[in-house]
Amino acid sequence: MAQRKAVGRRMAQMAKKKSVQMKKARNKLRPWSKKQVHDKAQKAVRKFVMQKLAGKAKDISDMGIGQKEKLEKKVDKKMKGGKMNAFVKKKEKILSKQHKDDIKKAKEKMKKEKE
Repeated sequence: MAQRKAVGRRMAQMAKKKSVQMKKARNKLRPWSKKQVHDKAQKAVRKFVMQKLAGKAKDISDMGIGQKEKLEKKVDKKMKGGKMNAFVKKKEKILSKQHKDDIKKAKEKMKKEKE
């Protein structure tokens, strides 16, 4: 967990840099590759399953490290089924459509700013 926290601190420092902010803005205009869409869909489904296993009332961010590890192990078992692969496929379609819409909006916003 110490490594995770160290990475978090490093990323927070990097996020303040102008070069990183510009790179993020440029990347928003690029379409996602199939792998990126798949990874993002898998992460979204995993988060959904994790919240479902934890329960609606519980906030995952407030859980202790030990509880999170136990929950992650349960989620790992759940994610191996064919049903989860179907959920991931469905989520891929939704996310890719959303991203295409976001790209359109970002490009329109850039055009308005240039005028």
